[in-house]
Amino acid sequence: MAKVTNTHSKTPIGLPDGSVVPPGGTVDVPQWVDYSNRQNLAFYVEAGVLVVEGGEPVELSKEELIAKLKALGIEAGKNSSLKTLQERLAEAEEKAKADIIAKLTEKGVAVGEGVTLEELQAELAKHQ
Repeated sequence: MAKVTNTHSKTPIGLPDGSVVPPGGTVDVPQWVDYSNRQNLAFYVEAGVLVVEGGEPVELSKEELIAKLKALGIEAGKNSSLKTLQERLAEAEEKAKADIIAKLTEKGVAVGEGVTLEELQAELAKHQ
């Protein structure tokens, strides 16, 4: 989990998960890794408006990557390289997200940008 501090004296900054970091305030942001590379947030961090403590990406082990792939219906060999597993997982998650977005759209549910796979799965479960 990352602690995100807004160093600006007047402007609150909204985050993709709906939380708002008030001026001079600090907020715990569990999903920081998921959207820290967004252009606007990266700019704020680079400019020093947002200061982030913790929230470093956690590198998954081979076993964890294989388990995540299996949960998405993809079999991966134990002799696959870490890089290959990471790439396959990223591709599988993007495909799963696209599939869920299509299903939600059919049901008339609007989906915003930057939504995680877990959030999409939860939303789909609500509408079934």
